[in-house]
This record gives sequence, C-alpha cells and structure tokens, in this order.
Amino acid sequence: MDIVITNHAEERAKERLGWNRHAIERMADKAYEEGISHAEANPKIRKYFDKLFLMKHQANNVRIYGQVVYLFSNNRLMTLFIIPKNIEKSIKKQ
Repeated sequence: MDIVITNHAEERAKERLGWNRHAIERMADKAYEEGISHAEANPKIRKYFDKLFLMKHQANNVRIYGQVVYLFSNNRLMTLFIIPKNIEKSIKKQ
C-alpha cells in the first residue's frame, strides 16, 4: 500500500528521530504492514492504543514498530513518536 507522509509527520520524524525522507517512507511502510496493531497487542498496549485514539481523533490506525509509535489515518501517516519507557517494557514481553 502506498503510504502518504504528511508534512507534520515528516517534520516530527526529522526532529525526534533524525530520519530523512527516504527513511521515513521506508519505516512507515514497514510499520503499516508489520507493526503491532490494536488487535495484536497485549492488554497493556491495547489500553495505551485506546488512550491514543481518544487523544488523536484523526488517527484510525495506530501501529508500533521497533521503538516508534506511528499514527495513521487510513493510508496517511499523521505523526510518530518514540514509545514511552513503561510501554516499551510491555512490548518486549509480547
């Protein structure tokens, strides 16, 4: 699937992760296809996803891939950020 990277997502990826445009596109594709989704998540991560959905009303698809949370609206990457430490521990257990 072709992922559209919003300007906001590109700016956040550069600011928070130091990624260039090519890296953002590559990682967004991987996250969308291979990332942990709400349905695949354990209860603690699922609760975290629910919180994100309530905070970011435009996002309808949250994925975790590696150490990064990706918020998508359909096929558009809206924003991304590094996983909080307390959630990171739950992902390693999964």
